[in-house]
Amino acid sequence: KGAFANCSSLTSMNLPSSVESIRDGAFHGCSSLTSIALPDSVTIIGDGAFYGCSSLPSITLPDCVTIIGDCAFRDCSSLTSITIPKSVTIIGDGAFRDCSSLIWITIPDSVTCIGVGAFSGCSSLAFSSALQALLGVLSRALGVCLKKV
Repeated sequence: KGAFANCSSLTSMNLPSSVESIRDGAFHGCSSLTSIALPDSVTIIGDGAFYGCSSLPSITLPDCVTIIGDCAFRDCSSLTSITIPKSVTIIGDGAFRDCSSLIWITIPDSVTCIGVGAFSGCSSLAFSSALQALLGVLSRALGVCLKKV
């Protein structure tokens, strides 16, 4: 937990294939982080894992990720786009909150839960066609986490 938290001089990271989850707060406050390579073995992005990584412009999530935790990418103000893999079922509360540069996100039909305020403060956000199908769920994400029926 918080393995590299607040390492303000950390600019890049290549994680080994033995890593299966990015633990809670692992890179929290790494404000100079501009690139990170996540191995295909990663299945969980923990709560606040990249919270406050304000210099991170993009990240590629492995195809095995199933959960994006609460506030996982909160305040990643340089993040411009992200594609959620088809394996993801849960996007946690505030997962992308205040990602003010986020202009594009692709969310697959596999997502069954979008948490409270998952995209609050994403003032530049446009939605992909896949997300258009979830607009009803997304609009309610500001209040409650709903399951698709």
